[in-house]
Amino acid sequence: MKRILFSLSALLVSLSTLSGCSFLEVEELGKSDTDTFFSELLGLRTARIGLYSVTYDFYDQYLCKYAEVAGDNLQSVVVGSSGEMYNEFNFASTPDSETSSAGYIWKRGYTIITNANTILNYTGDLKTAYPNDVDEIRHIEAEAYFLRALAHFDLVRCYAQPYGYGDTADASHLGIPIADHLLGTDELIARSSVKKVYEQIIRDINTAHDILGDAAPSDANYVSGMACNALLARIYLYMGDYAKAEEYADMVIPQLTLTPNSNYTAMFTGEKIGEEAIFRLTGYYAGHSLKTFYNYESAVYVPTSDFENLFEQNDVRLGLIKAPDQSRACMKYYDLSTSVPDEQFYNITVLRGSEMYLIRAEARCNKATPDLDGAADDLRKIRARARNVPESSIVIPNANAEELMKEIKLERRKELFAEGHRFFDLARWGDDIVRPDDTNSAMKHLKYPDYRYALPISRVEMDANSAMVQNEGY
Repeated sequence: MKRILFSLSALLVSLSTLSGCSFLEVEELGKSDTDTFFSELLGLRTARIGLYSVTYDFYDQYLCKYAEVAGDNLQSVVVGSSGEMYNEFNFASTPDSETSSAGYIWKRGYTIITNANTILNYTGDLKTAYPNDVDEIRHIEAEAYFLRALAHFDLVRCYAQPYGYGDTADASHLGIPIADHLLGTDELIARSSVKKVYEQIIRDINTAHDILGDAAPSDANYVSGMACNALLARIYLYMGDYAKAEEYADMVIPQLTLTPNSNYTAMFTGEKIGEEAIFRLTGYYAGHSLKTFYNYESAVYVPTSDFENLFEQNDVRLGLIKAPDQSRACMKYYDLSTSVPDEQFYNITVLRGSEMYLIRAEARCNKATPDLDGAADDLRKIRARARNVPESSIVIPNANAEELMKEIKLERRKELFAEGHRFFDLARWGDDIVRPDDTNSAMKHLKYPDYRYALPISRVEMDANSAMVQNEGY
């Protein structure tokens, strides 16, 4: 039996779907078909669109949902085990949960990596065949390196304990398999340490950055040099390297403008890209899984009353957890600009300016020589924008780093709600997951550390790959 992780052939976009949809149908092709597909530049251009498509699908169907349901902001509307993300919400995933999100996150994450590696496998020959198009080919290479890094990062967040876990200050505990090349069908790869996974992620982002430079995006729907720096700021924050997290956030922040209060809601519910956009995934005719998940008319999960009560009444973000009928609902994935289903769209935010300010605030608060005033200034900008008041009117408690970190954690929770952060933030901080008493979850309190802060490797993967090691506790 072939192992599951890398047994798939490269997933490439069908040329027959080039017209029409912006997110194209994907099909499995054999090696000879793949060689033919990539013998022309058109094949590479099509595969590029396919790579963005599978990344969109991964965030839409799995990553953004898991980051919230495993946290403390949501309660389930559907009662019983038939509800979507039931196992993840109740921390009940097992190796046999291979047909639930616990299994599909793994499969779809490595689909992104396989697509990226397939592109990178052919760009060398294409540069020779198309010398006048080398710049375009190198740009696609950079996108493949970036999206491969992003997928490795998301997978290690899901299937490994945080970077600073337990006694492994050097992050030597188990991470995930690193797929840094297009693998042969019989090639088995074991899990690398978390440290080595992060080193590979940084290498890939730096390679992409070497091609793209520091430029801000001309179109935030695609990878840019600025996105590379922004992702590195996030990566170093997760590693606890606060000096570098601040350094990279410093590179990004002067290049952007925070979306003003007047455009804030439309950044999510209308066809507005938002001034602070760095990298997002977007498209018409997409799967709309997140929209269905949070749809206020038939939501699967809604924000808890405790989460709603965190907001001031003049906070613009409160409107994004309130449906038109004023019931609690996540509105970040609901297009209010049109009622025509075929014309609706929504954006999946991967990187934006607000996060950069919050990263820098946290880094300034925790670095070897803390800059509490600077951290408070960053936080003040986010709160002032949210409340549409002058920054001078915002008081940030910062008598000490511990007090200020409470404020930073609170602001991240509110600002980045439903964008793929909450559970991973709690894990990297080493915080317990504490849910309100009225949350209909079997798990009200998960005390850190716990083996359930990492998902299990599916049994079919374990059976098929003799090099694979299961996470502790499963």
